[in-house]
Amino acid sequence: MFSHKLDDSVGLVKLIPGMGPEVLSYMLRRKDALVVESFGVGGVPSEGSRFYAAIRRGVLAGKTVVMTTQVPNEGSDLTVYRVGHKLKQDLPVLEAYDMTTEAVVAKLMWILGQTKDHAEISRLFYGSISHDMLYTEELPHEG
Repeated sequence: MFSHKLDDSVGLVKLIPGMGPEVLSYMLRRKDALVVESFGVGGVPSEGSRFYAAIRRGVLAGKTVVMTTQVPNEGSDLTVYRVGHKLKQDLPVLEAYDMTTEAVVAKLMWILGQTKDHAEISRLFYGSISHDMLYTEELPHEG
């Protein structure tokens, strides 16, 4: 499906040591979707779970959150560490797996230009476009 309609209300946050969760809260108030470049293969600092709480507030407000990694050539895996596993288990966050940050941002802009429905956003996000996502072993499957 080809469409010229894009929604540029997509933000990007690269987590760095010392950053507080208020950055996530700020971005989630102003954007429809937020891509979070997390530490390691996935997750957020567990400092009193304030990061988790900020993401939770965002997704409950209807925002789309995608977790990815800053590690080149590794891909995300939210199941490796407790902080990532809790996000993936409890909240409807999306995971970039081996997609580049640039691909995730562009794909979200395109998807949000088509729909605001989370189930449809998820379906479109996990659909491959020009081999943007190679890792598909644990992707949600349509039943």
